Amino acid sequence: MMTEYLRGQMAKMANVNMETLRYYEELGLISTPLRSEAGYRLYSEEALSRLTFIHNAKLCGFTLKEIKKALLKSESSGISIDDFVNVVDKKMDKVRNEIVKQEVKLAALEDLRRNLLAADKHPGVQSTLEILKMES
Repeated sequence: MMTEYLRGQMAKMANVNMETLRYYEELGLISTPLRSEAGYRLYSEEALSRLTFIHNAKLCGFTLKEIKKALLKSESSGISIDDFVNVVDKKMDKVRNEIVKQEVKLAALEDLRRNLLAADKHPGVQSTLEILKMES
């Protein structure tokens, strides 16, 4: 006998809200659940596994569109480990590039902070303070 879960139980076990379950269903990320005689949605263990996969993929920075593409490809032609490693490598490069961009922003903010607190302020900072009607 296959274990089945009601929507509230599934949402709690997968750590998502019930609307997310419905949304993932609409997107085709999880299959439409069977219904009980009373009309309640009944989710399978497979749905829980897919929800766990989706959660982990999102933690790695994959979008729902990318996740759906991977799930569809795995169902039709399958995905080799090499293909998956290539996708992961590309995602890692993207994350590294984002980190560099964020480090540039952080350095600019640190520079701004230092200039704001400096006794002899940079002329650009001084004019910014005047525009913002701040005392220097």
